[in-house]
Amino acid sequence: MVDYWNLPADLPSAPPTVRCALPDGPTVQVMNEAEAQTLWTELTEAPFYRTAAAGLGPDEAIVDVGAHVGLAAIRFAAQAPGARVLAFEPAPKTHGCLVANLAEHLPGATAFNMALGSAAGTAELIFHPYIPSSSTLFEDEEDNVRNIEANLDNIDADQQTRQVVWRMFDVRETVQVDVGTLSGIIRDQGVERIGLLKVDVERGELDVLKGLDDEHWPMVRRVLLEVHDIDGRLDEITALMAEHGLRSEISQFGVYTGGTVHLVLATRD
Repeated sequence: MVDYWNLPADLPSAPPTVRCALPDGPTVQVMNEAEAQTLWTELTEAPFYRTAAAGLGPDEAIVDVGAHVGLAAIRFAAQAPGARVLAFEPAPKTHGCLVANLAEHLPGATAFNMALGSAAGTAELIFHPYIPSSSTLFEDEEDNVRNIEANLDNIDADQQTRQVVWRMFDVRETVQVDVGTLSGIIRDQGVERIGLLKVDVERGELDVLKGLDDEHWPMVRRVLLEVHDIDGRLDEITALMAEHGLRSEISQFGVYTGGTVHLVLATRD
């Protein structure tokens, strides 16, 4: 296990995975225990996450794009027993945790080691092994600084915590990953209805939506997105939702106040 308060001068690029018992939740395989605890808190406390999958039927799929280690997929499946779950995570090591967690807690789910975007192919993923939820195809240092500093301010982090977070965040590597499209997955997997499309891909959210053909939008009942509001992207995405008949609500979970990260829940029910 990594001792975050006594990090070596040269951080290894491949920290070990660990078992983590989540509060009032499952025990899971993770890459960063503190990160997993924070994400689980958001999943269980943010109103949109608490209700996103409620009432979905067994004939409706849950598509989790940017599944990380599977926490959201596990949470959503508990809200919608019997729903088919398809989870997408491009980072190989994070995907390994996802596979292990789904096998243990959600054995009927399918994990895909790929990203989703506007076109099929390959892309370079910037992978942050100590803070894997920040890994992205769309690196933006200015946005990183704004959001990390806002988060640290909101938790009233001391100077040591700030130094540890930035040291861990600065460890990164470039990984070549496969990219598919939502419509390609719908066709390949025979998906007929998507009860919930969840997208959390660190500035790639609009690119994911562009991979959904017009003919497939009507089969999507709800969309839950983490949106980085850069260059008017929040307005652009809510307009896209309205164009396809979905009504959007917007919120900002407490730790993101002052940053660009917002949650959008768009529904047609």
